[in-house]
Amino acid sequence: MRIDDIDALLAVVQFSSLSQAAEHLGITQSAITRRLQSLEQSLGTRLLDRQTKPLRLTTVGQRVYQQCLALKREARRLYAMADDGGQPRGPLRLGLPQSLSELSLTYTLNNLRQEFSHAGITVSCGWGGQLLNRLENFDLDAMLAIGPANLAVPENIQAVKLKPMAVAVIARKGMFSEHITLGEAAETGWVLNPEGCGLRAGIIRYLEHSGSRFNVNVESAGALLQMQLVANGNGIGIVPLAVLESSPLRESLQIIASQEYQPENYLWLLSAPEQGNLMPAIRAFARQVADQLP
Repeated sequence: MRIDDIDALLAVVQFSSLSQAAEHLGITQSAITRRLQSLEQSLGTRLLDRQTKPLRLTTVGQRVYQQCLALKREARRLYAMADDGGQPRGPLRLGLPQSLSELSLTYTLNNLRQEFSHAGITVSCGWGGQLLNRLENFDLDAMLAIGPANLAVPENIQAVKLKPMAVAVIARKGMFSEHITLGEAAETGWVLNPEGCGLRAGIIRYLEHSGSRFNVNVESAGALLQMQLVANGNGIGIVPLAVLESSPLRESLQIIASQEYQPENYLWLLSAPEQGNLMPAIRAFARQVADQLP
C-alpha cells in the first residue's frame, strides 16, 4: 500500500469525480484509476461503487476512507515532529476567505514569503465552507474564517478567535433614505458571493427570521466587483467594513441599516493540530491579515 494510493482515494471522495481528483493531484485520469485499483488490490476489496454518479464509497470503503484520513493525520504529525524548533519548511498551504482576499492577499503573501522563504507557501482563496472542507481533508494546513463567537468546527480542528470584524450592508449612494429597513431594501435584490460564503449565510438567516424576502440579482466572486455592481445600482450587498473603507468606490456607496443589522462576526484562525515548525508561519499569516482590519 502506497501513500499515493491513499491520496488518490481521499481526492476522489473529496471531489466525487475521477477527472477533478486527477486534476487536483496533477496526474492523468488513467493514473488515478490505477492507484485506486492498486489500493483495492492491496486490501482485497472493492472501495468504490463505479456504477453510481457521482462515485460513492462502498460500505467497507467508508471504513477504509476514515482510516485513510487517520493515516494522513498521523503522517502530518510525523513530519511535524522533525526539527520542531527549526526554520519552517513546507509545503505550507493556507486558506483565505474570498471576501478578504482583495484587501490583504498581496501584502500578506509577499511578507510571508520574505520572512519564511523555505516554507513553500501557497494561499487558496475561496468560500469558508469550501476551505473548511479542504482543511478537514488535510488539503490545507490552516485557514482564516469569518464567523460568529460560537463558531462550530470539527473536533480535530483547532480554532483561535482573533478579533471582531464588522461588516456593512451597502447600496448605491443616495438610493435609499437613512431610515430604510433591511427588509425594505432587500426588495431591490442582492449582489452576493455564491453559496458557501459565511456573510451570505448570515444575511439569509436574518431575513428568514424577520420574514423578509431574499432575492439574488447577481452572484459574483470578489468584493471589488460586487461593490462596482452595487454602485451601478444592480442591488445591495454586504462586505467587510475594512474592505469598504479601503475601496476607491467608498464615496459612491452608502451604508444602510447599520443599527438594525449588527452581526457579531469575528476573524478566526483554524488549523490542523500539531503543526510543529510550521506554526510560526501560520501565526504570522493570521497576524498580518488581522492587522489590516480595524
